[in-house]
Amino acid sequence: MKIKHYQLLFWGWMVLIWILSSIPGSGIPDLNKLGADKFAHFGIYFMWGVWASLYFLKRGTKTGHTVVIVVIMLLLAALDEYHQHFIPGRQVYFGDLLANWAGLSIAYLGYRLYLRRRRELQ
Repeated sequence: MKIKHYQLLFWGWMVLIWILSSIPGSGIPDLNKLGADKFAHFGIYFMWGVWASLYFLKRGTKTGHTVVIVVIMLLLAALDEYHQHFIPGRQVYFGDLLANWAGLSIAYLGYRLYLRRRRELQ
């Protein structure tokens, strides 16, 4: 894929997250049973982290820049959780934020481990 496709996936996924989190609580299924909502938060943000990582790889982004971008992504995850306070039927849960952060962090950790392994093999 071309770099613009990875960029489109990165930005498109972020927009999708914001659209989904703007749906009033009555319009979404209840995933609170057995913590399924935490898995959903983790998975959605993990995929955003994967798209970011693939974009970093394709673009050849320097480590310092990737750290700044990931910190901004973590802040956007917090802002997304906070914005749900203003959506009817939605609430802010710190556990959801932790799941968001965990998904992003594990995706980024996988990216960094991949880079390290690639350097070792060269």
